[in-house]
Amino acid sequence: MASEVSAYSTTSSRYQSTIASSGIQRETLGDRMSQTKLWLYNPEENTVMGRTPRDWALYLFCIFIFLSSLIAISAAFCGIFYWVVDWNAPELQGASSILQTPGMSFRPQPYVKSTLVRFLKGDVTTYSHIIDHIEAYVQYYENALQVGDRYKDCSAIRTRRTDELDKVCVFDAIVFGELCVKQQNYGYDDGQPCILLKLNRIFDWIPEEYTPETVPDLIKDDWSKDDPWWIHVRCDGDDDTTRENMGDLLYFPKGFHFKYFPFRNQQGYRSPLLFLRMDNPRPGVLLMMTCRAFAKNIIHDRVEQVGQIRFEVLVD
Repeated sequence: MASEVSAYSTTSSRYQSTIASSGIQRETLGDRMSQTKLWLYNPEENTVMGRTPRDWALYLFCIFIFLSSLIAISAAFCGIFYWVVDWNAPELQGASSILQTPGMSFRPQPYVKSTLVRFLKGDVTTYSHIIDHIEAYVQYYENALQVGDRYKDCSAIRTRRTDELDKVCVFDAIVFGELCVKQQNYGYDDGQPCILLKLNRIFDWIPEEYTPETVPDLIKDDWSKDDPWWIHVRCDGDDDTTRENMGDLLYFPKGFHFKYFPFRNQQGYRSPLLFLRMDNPRPGVLLMMTCRAFAKNIIHDRVEQVGQIRFEVLVD
């Protein structure tokens, strides 16, 4: 044991003598602080952080030129963008646009990730949020909010509109009738839900009317050659179970009138609406519904949900 200690002591002393003979010294904290101060400012070389004032001036000047050029180029591109883009009309329209056919949407849809409308007949706690969701949208169509020089009374128009297209046709909620209204809680008290349907906007899109030769069989009974100026809407079940249990379907009004088109980003524009009323759906059965809009230039795509909308209704 004594021999091992003696060997270690001999090795340690040899290491210390080697450092001393080579002149190498360990840096202390004071040495490092002194070096840092000297780097921040060296009075002998007149440098600040390793650069002379002339070097710093040239360095900052280059950065200033670079940032100024970057800002100038960005401002130039923004200016070109604002000059080229029309804020009132999309650049691509008609056949050049990816939007060729309007889609549809519906209310109520209080849950973004669900298309199911479910409630318990007579239990207001299960559908009060549904009524609120519909009412919040319908209130936007109150007559008091559709006044001013930019609005036009179109109640006398029976065909498509050809003049004053820069104005908005007033949409009167009276076309909803007496069943799908707030006073009736939109039918949810009686288990006869009203679903609000809407055609989505496409800039400068104009519906085309059918002729007796082109009108589809689904709307032939309600279509009239004397009044073809409607985008008719028809809803149906997706399967036999739904068709057997969905009951009678009523529409208020029968479709979207041509006089509300085209949409040209008019200030205060209101898209036409209609209510689908399910008059006597069977409780306890999941009803899978698809509603389609019909005009000569509307196509239907189930995958892309073009020209149609799909939702489910369950009355408990």
